[in-house]
Amino acid sequence: MSATLRVEDFISGRRIFNDLPPVIEVPTRQYPVTIHFSKRTEIFDYIGQAYKKVLAIHKRLPHGGILVFVTGQREVNHLCRKLSKASKELVMKTSREDFGTDGTGVSQTKSVEDINMKEINDAFDFDGNSIHQNTDRFSSYEEDERDIDENDSDVSYDSETESELEFDDDVDGDPSHQTTKEDDRNLLNVLGEDGSLASLKAAFEALAGKPALNSSDGKHAPLSSPEGCLDQSNPSIGNKKGEKGFCAGTLRVLPLYAKLSAADQLCVFKEVKEGERLVVVATNVAETSITIPGIKYVVDTGREKVKAYNSSNGMETYQVQWISKASAAQRAGRAGRTGPGHCYRLYSSAVFSNILPDFSLAEISKMPVDGVVLLMKSMRIDKVQNFPFPTPPKITALVEAEQCLKALEALHSNGKLTPLGKAMARFPMSPRHSRMLLTVIQTMRKVNCYARANLVLGYAVAAAAALSLSNPVVLQFEGSDVNKDELEQDEKSGTQVDVEVIGKQEKLRRKKQKETAKMFHAKFSNPNSDTLTIAYALQCFELSSSPAEFCNDNALHLKTMEEMSNLRRQLLQLIFEKGLCGTEQDFSWIHGTRDEVEHAWRVSSNNPPLLLNEEELLGQAICAGWADRVAKRIRGASRLSEGDRKTHAVRYQACMVKETVFLHRWSSVSSSASEFLVYSELLQTKRPYMYGVTSVKPEWLVKYASSLCTFSSVLTDPKPYYEPQSDQVFCYVIPTFGPHLWELPLHSLPITNDMQRVTVFAYALLEGKVLPCLGPVRKFMSAPPSSILRPEASGQKRVGNLLNKLKTKSIDSCSMLREVWMENPNELHSEILGWFQESFHKHFQVLWSKMHGEILLEPQERFPKRGRVKSKSKR
Repeated sequence: MSATLRVEDFISGRRIFNDLPPVIEVPTRQYPVTIHFSKRTEIFDYIGQAYKKVLAIHKRLPHGGILVFVTGQREVNHLCRKLSKASKELVMKTSREDFGTDGTGVSQTKSVEDINMKEINDAFDFDGNSIHQNTDRFSSYEEDERDIDENDSDVSYDSETESELEFDDDVDGDPSHQTTKEDDRNLLNVLGEDGSLASLKAAFEALAGKPALNSSDGKHAPLSSPEGCLDQSNPSIGNKKGEKGFCAGTLRVLPLYAKLSAADQLCVFKEVKEGERLVVVATNVAETSITIPGIKYVVDTGREKVKAYNSSNGMETYQVQWISKASAAQRAGRAGRTGPGHCYRLYSSAVFSNILPDFSLAEISKMPVDGVVLLMKSMRIDKVQNFPFPTPPKITALVEAEQCLKALEALHSNGKLTPLGKAMARFPMSPRHSRMLLTVIQTMRKVNCYARANLVLGYAVAAAAALSLSNPVVLQFEGSDVNKDELEQDEKSGTQVDVEVIGKQEKLRRKKQKETAKMFHAKFSNPNSDTLTIAYALQCFELSSSPAEFCNDNALHLKTMEEMSNLRRQLLQLIFEKGLCGTEQDFSWIHGTRDEVEHAWRVSSNNPPLLLNEEELLGQAICAGWADRVAKRIRGASRLSEGDRKTHAVRYQACMVKETVFLHRWSSVSSSASEFLVYSELLQTKRPYMYGVTSVKPEWLVKYASSLCTFSSVLTDPKPYYEPQSDQVFCYVIPTFGPHLWELPLHSLPITNDMQRVTVFAYALLEGKVLPCLGPVRKFMSAPPSSILRPEASGQKRVGNLLNKLKTKSIDSCSMLREVWMENPNELHSEILGWFQESFHKHFQVLWSKMHGEILLEPQERFPKRGRVKSKSKR
């Protein structure tokens, strides 16, 4: 079994197994690892503690690689820079001391004499009351790559000052608690049978070539062979002494995090030069995914950065929190992969026992479960909350997932799957992305012989890939490695010259990065959508002859762009491989094959490749997939706090969030800042910022998120109307959207009330909107057709006769009128005749014949110059 598997979730409560199965643990070969706890736990400055611990290990302990676990990319870069600087200063200081000594033997003797018992205590973190216990042996783990997003967070920490680089001081003066393995005999061999520290001091003296004296009687003490713990064969110990008597060579400091390029990640596996010590500063991507050779020491800060998802409002935040005991065991195991090692935990045993949870939260508890619910609904599991999950999600998360699927029109109001939902469930991707793609396919099926249809689908797939990954623009996730607080601390420490140099270099780097980002915006920016901006950049990336050079020139992250390109091809393959049947065939692509779509995508274009109508179609598809993540622009600053008023970002009010949200100034949409937009991600840093933004029109919200709209009663002005293309009668209402009740423009809806529907059809019939031959003869009617819409007009004989006949025969459309006249051509003759003046009765028979002729025509034939275009202009 896996070391991090929660077996209790499978065997407790008998939810899965009626008869509990046996649990078998198969351990693999693991070298002993000595665990050291700190006496005190630093809550805030854990990066400073890790810095001190690495330097202490480097100066005082035998040769071996050091692996440091921190929380995120910014902390990785910060600690790497500080350790590299400390290494240079240490090497320079050691060189000066070696140059000033009279001889090697004198230097070595002086070095050994400087070793006292306190320093040995500090180096090995011994305590006088140390307890020897067995630590866990770690079994083998599958190498699952952690999908950790290393975006900038607003987590700050107090870094150490430059005075800590004064190596004459005791940089690790606080001894820590430790627990050791009973079967780790190497250390006991060094200490002798009694395990005394005097024996350890004698070992140091022997390494320096000085005869060891017994502290009590002055006689030579027997020396145990220091195999395993003290490597005498290592030339760096015998030849290169530090100021405290151990290896103080160069540190080879390397970062390791998820967004690091593959070439830079592979650097940690390269062989270390003689005299160097490897130091890898990593996030928890190095916890289980890889085994770095030569790692002997692990420094565990006990923290990790996780993206927390609030299902109630869709907001995500990066939080630094304590790791679990299982993760701590995994981290410690990194030191025992290639040989015996040590793990230094920068927190106390009390924190480990009382604060750290046994296991981390399951992924199903930290992410939206709308995809899980949709899949289970497609498997005819209607009551998802009753399913025996090993780790069940919260009931509120399941309820909110169903609400999301209803907003995406994947579920009916009763919780059953719609035909669209069945098609969405066949694609192994997020329901939002499948909704977007199926909306494009469904819309393009209504368009015949469109030459650029395959290009539109290609961009839709690229947009889905762009929305599935983090923003590839480098400036979006790489923060400054030097912050103002750090510079101020360095200034106080007296290294003003170095600070000024670092500050100038950082300003130049940031300036160049901003200029490159501006060039990217000028070249690829789509003022209506961040998603289409990245999709266009992805197309140019795939068409470029040198992808790496393309990313460098346009401030794009190479690894993210490569992942996006691979995902685009996989999604395109899924669209054509999924065999749809029955009603789901309405969502299959009919304009070409996969190769034809790929060919259209591969056509190079210097100008923006999409036409305005194509951009609008894709914008509607994005709106359909994220219809419940809408924000409206805030005009004025009366309700804002002082801090929010000072920011340059555009302010919005999101439908799911109470507080003000912001559109980042680096967004492509920030220049236009439309009234309404949808976003794919809402991330809380210093402020809640929207990412993956696309401008939308208000009428799209009613079209694709009608379940989130509230409609007013039917308006009398403007009047209801008949739509010949759809053969339906419509009325105008005032829609409001979301919990904030944002008022949208007038919208027309099909009339659902039977009597109202018949009344409006009667008005349209007399007005000549159904049969155009009635239009020119309205002047011969006894009353205007609009009078039939007035409630008090129902008492009039001609009004009552016509409405009663229409209601009796259920005539509320042209098709129904055609069916009635096919059975009885004289139906409605007297009722319509009653609306005309007596002087026109002699001409009515000719009109009646024209009406029977026009009823057989199609809408396009009856109204060749009208139809949907004119009706849209009315709206």
